Amino acid sequence: MRVLSFLVLLTATTVASGVAAAPQRWIKAVAVGEFSVDQPVGWTPAIGPPERLDLLSIPCRPNGAVLCDGQAEISVRSEPGAAKPTRTTACWNLVQTLSESEASPGRRVETTQLSCAIGPRRFTIVERHWKGDKHTASYGRIAMRMAKSLRYPAKVATKPLFHLP
Repeated sequence: MRVLSFLVLLTATTVASGVAAAPQRWIKAVAVGEFSVDQPVGWTPAIGPPERLDLLSIPCRPNGAVLCDGQAEISVRSEPGAAKPTRTTACWNLVQTLSESEASPGRRVETTQLSCAIGPRRFTIVERHWKGDKHTASYGRIAMRMAKSLRYPAKVATKPLFHLP
């Protein structure tokens, strides 16, 4: 009985600690330009061109800084001219690229890029955060969820969708 209560406590602690890092609610299919994608509730849209969606995990953009501490940025871009047009309306063949770059002396930015072709267009989801950020895994899951929800042409729904881990 003691082992069981320990496992329940451990599971409850793990779930409670994940709540702060990962949004639990999503806005289903936010239309941007000609495509749609799920957007996590609580992320702040940044101003950008209509063929791109830029989201910030926290609303902070200091002058001259790449990112604030504890902040992530996810951009979804649409570009014409996929190498091989597909008949799909969603991302079925995702290509993931991981990279790391020095943003300033002693500070490195980790970048995950997910790309796919839908119809005649190429879509790219780019997620960036500081190396060592304690929410790194959460940011990756959010970017992957957004990639899986990507639709072209846009499909729009207005109900919030609850994300289950």
